Amino acid sequence: MRALLVAALVLGLGCGGGHGGTMVSFCLNFTGAQAPAAGRVVARLASGGSCAARFVEIVVTDVADVFSGSFTVNFDPTKVAFGSASFQGSFLTAGGVQVNVVQTNPQPGSVTVGISRFGVASGVDVIGSQVLVRLSFAPVGAGAATLTLANGQLFDSGTPPQPKSGLTWSGGTFQVQ
Repeated sequence: MRALLVAALVLGLGCGGGHGGTMVSFCLNFTGAQAPAAGRVVARLASGGSCAARFVEIVVTDVADVFSGSFTVNFDPTKVAFGSASFQGSFLTAGGVQVNVVQTNPQPGSVTVGISRFGVASGVDVIGSQVLVRLSFAPVGAGAATLTLANGQLFDSGTPPQPKSGLTWSGGTFQVQ
């Protein structure tokens, strides 16, 4: 499935554009603004991928009883294109639990992502740094582009779910060459 996603990004988004009959290819890199630390939710470059398609992981560090989360990703759509959100490698799948990921694109350069366990009542105690969700991006234009995480919330397994307080959310910067 990962190979299909990468192929779809490369073919569907073009990894550059034509300029006077000449194909322009771009290479995408990402650097997180902060390193993972207790009580932080940060973006980091996932291993794997290629210049033409990168995965950015949203990572949670040392937070107890996480059942679900939501946040908005903001970026410059003239530099990068959003592909999809995936629960691949998410700590929410612990114990073989099913996970649902929902994404909405209210405007260019903005994607709201929600991820939740379902079919169980318990959350996951995140010990160390673990992946919440993976986001795929492809380059579309040269230059730097900031990725921000806004309106971020993690929720516990209570009834009703309660937001986890005191967390710091941090994005990073894309460099498209």
